[in-house]
Amino acid sequence: MKKIYKYLLIIAIFFPVAAGAQVLKGSYFLDHSVNNHRMNPAFVPRSNYFQALCLGYVGSGIYSNLDVPLLLQPVDGKLGTFLHPSVSVKDFERQLPSHLHLDTELETTLLSFGGFTKKKSFWNFSVDIKANVDVDLPSDLFLFMKKGVGTQADKYNIGNVNAYMGVSAQAAFGYSREWFKGFRGGFKVRGIVPLAYAGLNLEDMSLETGADRWTIRTDGNLHIAANGVKMNQSEANSFPSPEFDPNKFLGSKIVAGWGASVDLGVEYTLEIGCPVDGMAFSLAVTDLGVMSYSKDALMSYTNKGRVDWTGFQLDENLDLNVKEAIDDLANNAKGLLNIKEVASDKGLVRTTMPRLYAGVELPFLKRSMSVGLLYSARFSHSYARHELTASYNITPCKWFALGLNYSFLNTTRSMGAVLELTPKWGPCLFVGVDYFPMEWINAPILEDILGESPGLLNMIGIKTTSWAVPMSSRFNLNFGIAMNLGSKHLNPKKEIKEKKNSNKNN
Repeated sequence: MKKIYKYLLIIAIFFPVAAGAQVLKGSYFLDHSVNNHRMNPAFVPRSNYFQALCLGYVGSGIYSNLDVPLLLQPVDGKLGTFLHPSVSVKDFERQLPSHLHLDTELETTLLSFGGFTKKKSFWNFSVDIKANVDVDLPSDLFLFMKKGVGTQADKYNIGNVNAYMGVSAQAAFGYSREWFKGFRGGFKVRGIVPLAYAGLNLEDMSLETGADRWTIRTDGNLHIAANGVKMNQSEANSFPSPEFDPNKFLGSKIVAGWGASVDLGVEYTLEIGCPVDGMAFSLAVTDLGVMSYSKDALMSYTNKGRVDWTGFQLDENLDLNVKEAIDDLANNAKGLLNIKEVASDKGLVRTTMPRLYAGVELPFLKRSMSVGLLYSARFSHSYARHELTASYNITPCKWFALGLNYSFLNTTRSMGAVLELTPKWGPCLFVGVDYFPMEWINAPILEDILGESPGLLNMIGIKTTSWAVPMSSRFNLNFGIAMNLGSKHLNPKKEIKEKKNSNKNN
């Protein structure tokens, strides 16, 4: 029983930490960044550039508001789980976000290049592979777990439980130019080839608690789109299991449908002879589009089920009957998985999940330093995530840039940093994180699960007597190498020389 309980605790704590990737927000205000045009297509790098597989862009990460302090609560001077009876339901409910979510992405570039055709125009093209998982859960689901089986009957109507998974290949073509003095605008058009998709939507999930029993009812649908994949359902009340046929996959169109999106962005820099000349304002929306999955690759299921469960109970030692409760749920779970396949007479259309960026930057000391504030938002199918990032950027020379940032608003406080080495000619390197947890908490409870804290921590100078876990469940890492090929853009010496020659000729 204790082993199962420990495993559940490990999953609850570390699943968010081990799991959305995006371009580093810390690079948004770096002048010569190779990749910040992924956030705002109006932005341009320093030089013509080229990226390829193994020398390109890799981004991965996680974002979740299911933080560790919500799962691990102070209990008798130590840390225990939120299920412990000493943690009041009222306090736990107050800490719960209105909507719990987890999104994680992995993105890598197969090919990317960009160049200046004229002094004020920049073109770019990229081919990327993206994989993402999005899970949205209502807070009542965790509140239901906390209350458990009680002496008083209670009802929970939990709707809008969503889980999405997708893998796609994307090709994007972008253009940016300075339309008039100080104002630059750009766009990016993206064609999307979905390779696989799965979406679970529980439109209604009702939970009823009583003195000795829980009743769970579900009503929703499941969509799966992937060529070469067949879902086998051996029994009427069993979950369909996937079967992959490589011959069908290679002999088919491979793709599961089509999609398209667009990025739009603008930037305006003050050049009006005032003390804040150089201050820049920018706005962009990215990934604004739709995905369409063909009916030939689509498998659709409905789910209407019910299960009665005795739930979690405490014995006289305040220990949960985890093993018995899970066994009971497993034995009755078939009633919940009343999944039936339905004919797909048409395809499935889903919107993409757009992002919004709005920033303001103030440079000083001849642009060797700057401060910026970036607002960013990500719109899922059922929630919107908002964040503010304050940034301090140092550019002692054109080929070296360092950015430090601090994220807040709807997130646990976290620091980030990005380093970019961008010479005009030759290889350039970028690496950084947006979320590095500033707050950690000792968790002696993990010693029962993982054993003593590793001696390696003491060997490297970190004195600790127990395991420590971050209070935030957000982390990302982006890195890559590009080959800069030089350009006529941002060549002040040549521009001065051309102006002198032009004045002489006139």
